[in-house]
Parts: sequence; structure tokens; C-alpha cells
Amino acid sequence: MVGNDANRFLRDTRGVSVIFGTLLLILITIIAASSVAYMISTMQKDAMDRESHQASVENEELKIVSIDPQGNTSLWTSFDMKILNLNTEDSYISSIRVNDGYFLHFKAYDNDDAFDTYKDYPAVYSAKNRLKVPSTKSKTIHLNFSDIAVSGQETIDSASWENNSLDFTYSLKKHPWDAYGDISFDYHMNFSSNSTECIEAGNFTIDDENRQITFFGSDSGGNLTNTSNYDIFYTIDFDSYSGTNPPATDPVKVEIITSYINVFKELFTPPMPLAEVQFKVEFLQNANGSQIPNSYMILDASDSMDSDGFITDYKWAIWKESANGTKTLYDYNLSGMVVRPVGIDPYNDHNVTIDLELTDDDGMTSRLSQVSGNLTIL
Repeated sequence: MVGNDANRFLRDTRGVSVIFGTLLLILITIIAASSVAYMISTMQKDAMDRESHQASVENEELKIVSIDPQGNTSLWTSFDMKILNLNTEDSYISSIRVNDGYFLHFKAYDNDDAFDTYKDYPAVYSAKNRLKVPSTKSKTIHLNFSDIAVSGQETIDSASWENNSLDFTYSLKKHPWDAYGDISFDYHMNFSSNSTECIEAGNFTIDDENRQITFFGSDSGGNLTNTSNYDIFYTIDFDSYSGTNPPATDPVKVEIITSYINVFKELFTPPMPLAEVQFKVEFLQNANGSQIPNSYMILDASDSMDSDGFITDYKWAIWKESANGTKTLYDYNLSGMVVRPVGIDPYNDHNVTIDLELTDDDGMTSRLSQVSGNLTIL
């Protein structure tokens, strides 16, 4: 009887079911709590990331410090523009707008005036290849209003081409795609020994995907040999500016757009040159004690002005007609706001032409000849 009771007790699984049910409930509760904790953790991380991104956007601060325009008397052809990053994080420039157009490609350099390089080529920046301006440092951007052409070169060593009758494949070390990705480019190849151009048709082919050149052996109809090395020259053209060249006399509006979609603007206005010519007479005492009149000319640019800053440099150019043609007395190398040029007799010299060039604190320049025309003494 006792044995039967023991057997019934051992076969009774009702308590086990309760225990397993309780354990399962605890496990579900733990999993649910873990899921909730994970969701809260993920939400907290996303919120922190959003706050960090928002702080980065709000704290980003770039300053367009100066601009160095180059060109002729009517149009600018290029700008060198210095950008200062005032933030403690790096900034990335996505786009640059000048007046009525965007720059699709541009180059940049640091203080050593050497353009940035990548894979032995000049680095060319764009919306896809953004320029980094390091935190608390500056970068100078070179903006060329005409298209940008870059070139590369490498020498193909044909010493390993043992049998001229068979095709020879060589791995190119400076293929443009390594530096710029899948872009169009032109190339030509010369004999290293005499710079004579090789003819591509029937002589070689280039496999861009594998960065290889294959010379056709004589069995394939080629006529090149391994008696000379070969120089291959690459040329790549980049579209630069989408607008029209800004006139040298007009203000220049610059907008820098960063990867955070922040826009930093600056307006550069050329200084306004105003020049005045004065004739003066002073009496000089000669050796016998008598005084003789001495006439001279004064050039005065003190009324010149700069609407968005101040003028840093005044340079004068002066030409005069002589029996032998036009003579240059000063070629924008007479400096000063008020100057007294030598070599001019204001009462006897005729057809004297005067020009004034100003530079302001932004680096903008302006000439009197561009704005109102040269001064002329007939």
C-alpha cells in the first residue's frame, strides 16, 4: 500500500506543470523587460545622436577671411579664397556659389601654396568629394572660372616583355580612375627614347577596369618592341563654373554650403578709386642765392573709399608720350595715398596717362581705368 502511494506521488505531474508555468512566466517577463530596456536604450541613443547632430549644426562656424582675385581689366578669371574654421570639429564643404553660378569642381591648398594631392594627382573637390576644413584651422580654395585640366604621366618598363611576337600586359600605376573614379580621360603614348608618338590602332589597348595596358605582339599585328620604354600621358578635364565670369568692377557674393547644410555668406565689394591731380610750384634757392620756381605734380587718392572695410594699398601707374613713343614711368609700383612722381614736367609734358590701383582689406582690387577711365594730361 505504501508502495502504491509512492508510485502515484511520483507520477503526479501537476506540481511540475505549475513550476514550469511559473518559470515560463518569469522568462517571458525577463524577455519583455529586456526588450523594453533595449527599446529605451535605443531611443535614448537616437535622442543623444540627434542632440549631438543638432549641436554640431548649431556650433559650426566658418569664416570667409579673404579673397584674392586674378583676371584682366574687365573680368575675373580665378579666386583664391581663404576659409577659417572657428569650430572645434572638422567641417566639410559640399558646394560653393559665386554670384550667379555654382562651382562644380575646385582645388585647394594649405599655407604652403601647394595644391592638395591624391594618388599622385591634384585633388579635385566636388559635392561627391567634399573638402575638409580642419577644426580651428584654415584652408585656401582655388576657384577657377574656366574648366580644370589635370594631367599625369608614367613610364612603362618593357624589360619584362620577353617575346615581341606575343602580347604583353602591363599594370598601370597612375591610372586616373585610381584618383578620380570612373571618369572620362584622354591619353597618348610616346617612345621614351625619342618622344615619338605611338599609334594605338593595332598596337595596344587599355583595360580601364583592370588598370592594364596590353601591347599587341607581332603575331597579333602589333609593331612595337621591347627595345624601348614607353611614356603614357593622361589628361582629365573637369567642368568648373556653371555661371558667367564676374566683372572685375562688380561686388562678389560668395556662399559656402557645408555637409550640415549650413550656409556661410560674404559680400566682397571692390574699393572705389578716386584720384586728383594737383600742380604746385615751390621756389628753390640756387648757388648764387636767387630763387627759381620749380613746378611739380601731386597725385592724391585720399577721397578713395571702401564700403565694406578699408583700403590697404595704393599703387600708381604713369605713362607719357615722348619722341620715341610711350614711356612707362611707373608700372603700378609708385605706392602711397598721396605721391609726388618724378620725371614729369607738368607744364611742358603732354599726353601723360595716370592710373590708380587700390587693394582693400578683403583682398579685392580695383583700378581707376576700370571704373571711370584713366586720368590724362593733354
